Amino acid sequence: MEVTHGLEPQDSPKQLSTYELLGLTASLDLEVLEQYVFTRLSTLESSISRLSPTDADLFRQAFRNEEICYANSWLYILRATRNDLGGLGYKFVGNETLVGIGYRNNTLFLVHPTGTERFQTIINLCPKIYNSLKCPIILKKIDQGLYEQLYSTKLFKEHEHTGDLMLLEEEAFPEHLLELEKLYSPSFGLYNQSIPFIRKVKRFEKTSIELVAKAEISDIETNAGFHNLLGYNLDKYKSYLQIINEVRSLRSDNSNYKVCTYYDETKTIHGLYIADLLEKHTMGLYCAVSSRSFPGITEWMDYDFFKQVFNEGIGYLYFGGSETIGVDAYVKKLLPNVPRYLMRPMGMYYKD
Repeated sequence: MEVTHGLEPQDSPKQLSTYELLGLTASLDLEVLEQYVFTRLSTLESSISRLSPTDADLFRQAFRNEEICYANSWLYILRATRNDLGGLGYKFVGNETLVGIGYRNNTLFLVHPTGTERFQTIINLCPKIYNSLKCPIILKKIDQGLYEQLYSTKLFKEHEHTGDLMLLEEEAFPEHLLELEKLYSPSFGLYNQSIPFIRKVKRFEKTSIELVAKAEISDIETNAGFHNLLGYNLDKYKSYLQIINEVRSLRSDNSNYKVCTYYDETKTIHGLYIADLLEKHTMGLYCAVSSRSFPGITEWMDYDFFKQVFNEGIGYLYFGGSETIGVDAYVKKLLPNVPRYLMRPMGMYYKD
């Protein structure tokens, strides 16, 4: 699927529907707004620059000095810093601090600050940004130590839902960690037979539908089934766009990534899974998208992908948080553990 930001020279507005014209106008407006925001940020603070695919090593190096957590992934940074068009966000590099930055839904997101001076950097940076842009500021994936420091200043608070707008995104509900041995080790046989998740897997196995797993995503956007995955939901597509671009680029030879697509007998895609190695025997799941075309198909693909990972020596799979109560309920059917660490989002108090 191609996201069009403007008209090609041969196109004529008369050839487009009103809906398409409105979509193009909105995209052009978002491009102008994004450029305005970046100009203000980079003028305000010289340590802020655009994020680039070549920044992967910069972030990975910073993560090596942090305790393991779901946010310690370049794939997570790519998704969490995206802009309204699905493009790359920004970064702050300086003062012994590294922060991913995203701007969407008229909200600025400061993502997973790392480094020895991250507290002082956030304290200095947020008021300057707010005074310049006058938009809400949300801090994503704040570790417990930094949370307590920021909370004590009374400039920040634990962020909550604002009306129907889910600004918290995947932090709306807590993170979870799946101990894969509980699903696949013979010693846990009674366990995995009893949970509703497994019952749905077995029910799907009894159907005539056969799925083939492939570690290839170079042309998934041209596949007819792609629309059932992401194509009909532009916001969802844009949230995964940079992750998809990353793993199908030359950097996808990085053995840290585990990629899997599921096709039926007509070669129609039904599932897309992307995980990243956090440390030995531990991975994070950053994309798990299903067509949901048949009852139990999502559970079957989840079970198969998790088993592939387990057979490759991975014992723990971090899911991160959930954006909706439905996804949170689905994850809980796996009877996952709660990670040892605690991360939660914060918002800035506004004093106008």
